[in-house]
Amino acid sequence: MTGGTVLAVERACTELTGSAPAETVRVRTGPKTAVYRVRLADGRRLVVKLFAADVSHSAADEARLLVAVTEAGRVRVPAVIGHGPVPGLTVSALITADAGTRTLRDAVRTGQMPRPAALLRLALLMAAFHAIEPPAGVRLAPGIGQQVSAMAAHCPRQVFVRLAPALEVIAGGARRERLVWCHGDLHLENVIRGGDRHLIAGAGGEPHLPEYVVDFEAATVEVPEYDLAQTLVTCDALEPSDRMLMAAAYGRPLDTRLLDAYVAFQAVRGWTYAAHREGRDRDAWAARLHLALPPQPGRTVL
Repeated sequence: MTGGTVLAVERACTELTGSAPAETVRVRTGPKTAVYRVRLADGRRLVVKLFAADVSHSAADEARLLVAVTEAGRVRVPAVIGHGPVPGLTVSALITADAGTRTLRDAVRTGQMPRPAALLRLALLMAAFHAIEPPAGVRLAPGIGQQVSAMAAHCPRQVFVRLAPALEVIAGGARRERLVWCHGDLHLENVIRGGDRHLIAGAGGEPHLPEYVVDFEAATVEVPEYDLAQTLVTCDALEPSDRMLMAAAYGRPLDTRLLDAYVAFQAVRGWTYAAHREGRDRDAWAARLHLALPPQPGRTVL
């Protein structure tokens, strides 16, 4: 998303909060969304997320999901301040309270938290999120056949062939009774550290973790292995010790064979679109692909 985003932030804040921004800092900008951290003239600190007009997941969708998570009381998310179309522009905006800037990745990078502890927190958050009943309107993940068809057009044949055994496991699983609400992109950058060090009381008095979870664009309904595999891949937690740690911390029944198959699938899908098509993070994705889908002896998949 490029062009006019600062103007969109100004109009969104004025329309949805009643106060103009005094300071605006860009957090990230993508093809369809942009995120800004804002200090309003009245002193409030907020986060503004802009959505292009043609996105399938809109500001209203994300606001609805955040409210559902808040009402469930198991996982903390930033409070929704307002959402709606930006006057005079073809974008919509979601405005939430600013939960802070310290992510789990920051904590690991600066040595404030050991990496295994951060992975454990992710697994605990995922288990808590999967226990929430998904609100009406959360879409089922596309069928594996549909996802494979979309990927096959861009994935080199030698890589795709190596993925075939994993796809057979995924296609053969009886899974309908095990569907959960999946975050879809739960990694160290999408968890913001809260100020509390221990479990705190949520809605209804139930304890929950102090971290805040953000970015629900990829939320869907699928089996838990689908979600955990995505986290393992994007967090570079593909060594056996990391997989065992996160599976144990998750603490809910998992099909390890299906998890391994989804790890291979998520790694190939990520590599296909990020490294192969877009040419970004090539080394990181090559390493993930190698660990998730080892090449045959004497052959290379890249």
